[in-house]
Amino acid sequence: MDGQKQLVSILIPNFNNGQASSISGRRNFIDDLFRSLHETLLDDPTPVEIIVVDDGSTDDSLPTCRRWSEKTWGGWRGESPFCKLIEQAHCGVLSIVANKLMEEARGNICCRLDGDIVIHTRNWASILCAAFQAGPPDLGVIGPLQLAPDGFVHAAGDWILHPRGYHHVAQGIAADRVTRSVEVDHVMGCFYCMKREVWNDVGEYDETILRGQTVDFGLQSRLKGWRCISIPTISFTHYHPERQQRDNVADSDAGVFAGLDRFHEKWGFDRLAPDLDEVAERYAGTSLLWNSHVFGPVRSLSTEPRQQRTIEQTAWGTFGNNEQVQQIFNARLSITQEYVLNGKPSAHILHVQCRDGLLCHLISQQGASCTGVDPDESLLEIAQQATSRAQYSGTPPVFLKQDDSGNLPVDDQSFDAVLLFDIIERHPNPVRLLTEAHRVLGEDGVVIIITPPRISPLHPDVDSLHAYRAHELNGQIHYLRLFNVITPAEASPTNEMLFLVARRQ
Repeated sequence: MDGQKQLVSILIPNFNNGQASSISGRRNFIDDLFRSLHETLLDDPTPVEIIVVDDGSTDDSLPTCRRWSEKTWGGWRGESPFCKLIEQAHCGVLSIVANKLMEEARGNICCRLDGDIVIHTRNWASILCAAFQAGPPDLGVIGPLQLAPDGFVHAAGDWILHPRGYHHVAQGIAADRVTRSVEVDHVMGCFYCMKREVWNDVGEYDETILRGQTVDFGLQSRLKGWRCISIPTISFTHYHPERQQRDNVADSDAGVFAGLDRFHEKWGFDRLAPDLDEVAERYAGTSLLWNSHVFGPVRSLSTEPRQQRTIEQTAWGTFGNNEQVQQIFNARLSITQEYVLNGKPSAHILHVQCRDGLLCHLISQQGASCTGVDPDESLLEIAQQATSRAQYSGTPPVFLKQDDSGNLPVDDQSFDAVLLFDIIERHPNPVRLLTEAHRVLGEDGVVIIITPPRISPLHPDVDSLHAYRAHELNGQIHYLRLFNVITPAEASPTNEMLFLVARRQ
């Protein structure tokens, strides 16, 4: 692709992006966007066209669009109109407006922009064309670096089919720390750039999906074999936190959940918290499973090499004289007491990946009934051997082998609490694990999660580890819609662990 011979179509759906729609009453979103387009593209040698479809705006954004449509570019672009404005009655469905924009577009590169962004990079159209030209022939979609209003990164691309579910790459770090392009599942629709061939191959945006239509389109393009990257050489700020809630069906809670349900009906998995086993089974052999880190060989749940051990080589042998080990186990016991045993001393508790069973032992000594499951038979043998020597006022702990990481070997609704301690960050499919926890919990049962935090947003997923940041764990539990969070995850002052408590819906 020769950047001098490309026509870049800049496509802007507008609905109430005016100054009157800002929370402060001071930021004129659509005017700021137009000013940034004029400033960054005035000297750009790449031909561009700007097309705006106004979806029946009721604020001052429509007069602003009309005013800009009457302007000319100046510079080398001379007296050519700055933008083309199409006005229509309000439909409230972004996909319909986006499809209208694509019908009007003439470019072989098409960039859809939200009406509340500001672009910072001069000559970005040429940079974009060069990025497409430098990439492989199957590079179909590019997303620039998205900044939050505070200047930090909001997203350098998105992961969707990932153990942590839908989340943004590099969220929260300084923009200058993102220095390279990265292949991702998806880039956000607020500045979505694609080759015309992708649109021709995939077809229109799905007009039955009120929210998340760009995710649907992006995954459809993946399914067709097109690749997607995020690039840091073009940056923009998305000011959506500064806008008022729009009176729009798609933006209502009902509209959001309707979009999620429609997506699940269409794809067979949740858009925000996908079950990766369902994805792998349904889309086996397709390019949707391009990420070998996620859809490679199944990883073992065991944290240690499977080998013959003695009791002295496990936590049983160190607990009595190792202060650090005591602190770890006592902290987990204290959390279990606070959120389970204080309200129900005789609770039935399931400890998933119980390892050598020491915590099950400590819990059972409090009078509760504890069942431990683990995939490592040698550790279970030690757990049974060690607990057989102990005395309990109630039921001794029970230990079961877990043969399948996707299924817990216990009955439905048979526990008051499920403990997921130091496992969710290593489980190949946390959504399946959480779904199983929901299955085995009785009414009002709680799940307690303890996991080491991911300190840096740029910390890579390595081997079997995909550690969470607090907002990612909170988001996955919320999006799954199986639990009500009692205590949201927060990083401890020492960054040693996150813990979250949620009640079964």
